[in-house]
Amino acid sequence: MPSHYRPLPATIGRLSVFQCALLCALAATSATAAAHDTSSVNVGTVNAQSRKKAEALLKATSTKLTKRKIFKSTQTERVIGKRQIAANGPVAGAAQALSMAPGVAVRGYGGISGSARYEIALRGVKVGWSSVNGDVERNGITVLFDGVPMNNLISHNGGWDSNEIPIMELISGVNVIYGPGNPASRWFDSVGGTINFVPVQPTKQAGGSLGLTYGSDQTEGANLIANTGTHDGWSTVVAAGFVRDNTFRTGSFAAPSRSSALFAKTVKTFANGSFSIGGYEDDNTEFRPNFIPVSPITAGPGGTAVTVDGTPNTPLYSQSTTGYYSSLPESVWFKQIVVRDRMLYSQIKLGLAPDLSVHDLVWYRHGHRVHWRVDNYNYNGAPPGTVNSEYYNPRSDTYGNRLVFDWTQPMNHVKFGGSWINQTYSTPYTGYNVTYGTSPANPVQYNNDTLNNTYLTGFVQDAITPIKRLTITPGIAGVDFQTQFFNNGATYTPPGAANQTVAPDDSKVFTRFEPSLGARFLLAPHWSLYGNAAETYQNPGDNAFGAYSGSNAINLGTLKPVKSVDYELGTRLLIRRAGLLRHFVMDADIYRDTLSNETLATYISTGGNFATTEFAAASATYKGLNVSAQDSPTWHWHVFGTASLTRAHFDSYVPSGSTTNYAGYPISYSPNVTASLGVNYRVAFGRYLVSPGVSDQYTGTQYLFSNLTNAPTNNVQMASYNIVNTQVAIKAGTGMAGLSAVTVTVGVTNLFNKRYDPIQYITSGGYFGGNSAGAVLADPGAPRQYFINLNARF
Repeated sequence: MPSHYRPLPATIGRLSVFQCALLCALAATSATAAAHDTSSVNVGTVNAQSRKKAEALLKATSTKLTKRKIFKSTQTERVIGKRQIAANGPVAGAAQALSMAPGVAVRGYGGISGSARYEIALRGVKVGWSSVNGDVERNGITVLFDGVPMNNLISHNGGWDSNEIPIMELISGVNVIYGPGNPASRWFDSVGGTINFVPVQPTKQAGGSLGLTYGSDQTEGANLIANTGTHDGWSTVVAAGFVRDNTFRTGSFAAPSRSSALFAKTVKTFANGSFSIGGYEDDNTEFRPNFIPVSPITAGPGGTAVTVDGTPNTPLYSQSTTGYYSSLPESVWFKQIVVRDRMLYSQIKLGLAPDLSVHDLVWYRHGHRVHWRVDNYNYNGAPPGTVNSEYYNPRSDTYGNRLVFDWTQPMNHVKFGGSWINQTYSTPYTGYNVTYGTSPANPVQYNNDTLNNTYLTGFVQDAITPIKRLTITPGIAGVDFQTQFFNNGATYTPPGAANQTVAPDDSKVFTRFEPSLGARFLLAPHWSLYGNAAETYQNPGDNAFGAYSGSNAINLGTLKPVKSVDYELGTRLLIRRAGLLRHFVMDADIYRDTLSNETLATYISTGGNFATTEFAAASATYKGLNVSAQDSPTWHWHVFGTASLTRAHFDSYVPSGSTTNYAGYPISYSPNVTASLGVNYRVAFGRYLVSPGVSDQYTGTQYLFSNLTNAPTNNVQMASYNIVNTQVAIKAGTGMAGLSAVTVTVGVTNLFNKRYDPIQYITSGGYFGGNSAGAVLADPGAPRQYFINLNARF
């Protein structure tokens, strides 16, 4: 199957025109400074000061938040550090790291694995895909890598996948902004929040680490991080890793998956700024497991039973009959998912004057997915025109530039600037059946849409400090969403194939203003109160413009951008030393977020044809409370915990073609309570440092979505569950030249072997056919798993 990348455009790697101008200005500034140097200044003192300034500038090139920065913020923010990231073990991926933040719920089919895809809900608003419908916002969170956006601008399915960050050893921390936030930190999909994965950064000293992992289900992994140290202002880091494993599901098919990632970044620091260039690549291939009925589905009037291989007189396939973790044979059903990215970006930060600086970011991203599914379950004796195989390989190319000026005055801190982003997204699909002589080159069904998108924004915000304790941050942004939709299948469809998109070529432009206001008041040196309100917008997803639509129900004349009205109120404590508290951090916030003008798409399998896309018009309200705290009361102990209460309901939900309004129904897959607790202890025995730790994550009840009615439910819930993970790390100094320390970590995930389903839904009957309509299908969570990790620092 084709899986190669398009060659990188020749322009990639060149600096933007603005960055070239900034570098020229830098050279002129440096020359002027040199010309005004005087011989009376001590050269050694100047060199020492320059080194310290360069080291500070190098540290400033990282986009990682700090607790003190958050304490001063008018936004709701959290930072996930290395200890929280490590709580789920070395094979955990991006989703598991985020699950340690308050208000975050994670759903997926891969257990704890960086290779699998998960859906991430941030206070109910989601990003990612778990193969289950019912999301109000499936792409409502902007995900950044080192400050660079990874999201597809328009895709409703595959806008961002969690396995695009598969190797967490390459990540030094995660910044999370809840809700839209202020204009300077907001992006095109930030209606629900913004998540920034900050990779390891270049350092002053040379060094690095090597890690090796082995675990259950033939899990194997390795990672390498190497830093050159600083030489004449230049510093480089290179980091790479891979992991592979088999499924924990039982059966004849191991369903292997593998992931790899490569990152490199070079920074040049100057007397008044820095320039950097970075690149990131990830490559993921997995076989997604199939759904399993929670209870056996027997034969009934007009329908057959669901069996373990789709044929009569074999065991009924369900968690209670063939085993909780059982799966179908590969010959009956398999689905391969490929997710790949290439990113190249450059940043320049310059002090143009004592009170004025500028930051320019330019980037390119290529995204590529493959969805290859073969389903022989329902096709014994099926007619020749039936499709049992799909090959779907969308790809996107994105270019962007973001320019921000930072102007500091005695009582004002002004940020102003804007972004330009352009993306081309193509979605080729073929449906075929090799039994009857069709193939991807000669399909029965065909689809090929292209969407061109341009996103423009300009903004200004001012942090006004009338008194030392009070900061008020008004802001205004203007956004412009431009979408062009092309139905390429209308121009060419392979002979004998049916074009699955009937919507005509069209285009749409939305322009809106986004006002916001934030405030922060210092009640005491260690205690602050803050609030934030914002009205923001988001472009509708590709389905709303006609992509994959088999009906002509698209009406761009009535289409509106998604609107978010968000209110936040919170308090923070940052205590250095008071009684037993030594490094205590506490954040608590309440929020209310209303989303309107939602055009929701539901993908429903028809059991042998291209999945139909059904629509619903909706608006919804999320409200709740988040609390998080952490402390290291002594050198030995570190504790952290989170708790969240969420109340999410539809203000309206009307399926297309229906007059039924599901107003007041709970939003599917929004847990009412989530919580986490972690404890780490460390003790020294000679040259050995022993660090045991345990974490417990709780996910409350949540309501299911029904494909049968294309609507949420208010009477069918998933059971709550909590999962305990534990590990022990033993670190030893080696005393060897070139090798500073070695750490061995042994851990267990799902320590008590809890059986739970993170994913359930009510099927319309298309997945298994027969008598399955209305049954509950599930993806089980992983049982107890083990791992051992060796990490050597040099």
